[in-house]
Amino acid sequence: MTWASNYLARFVKEEDGVTIVEMVIIIAVVLILLVPTLKNLGETENERLKEIETMISK
Repeated sequence: MTWASNYLARFVKEEDGVTIVEMVIIIAVVLILLVPTLKNLGETENERLKEIETMISK
């Protein structure tokens, strides 16, 4: 077996590999939820700032 296949076999057997995969999944889910929320928050904030600017300029 080559070095890469040995590493892959050890990665699959050890718990560290599972932990890494779990962490990647958790990060992906958080990002999937966080990115659209931040985008909507930014758009809402821009609209609010425009309203305030309009009120001040009157």
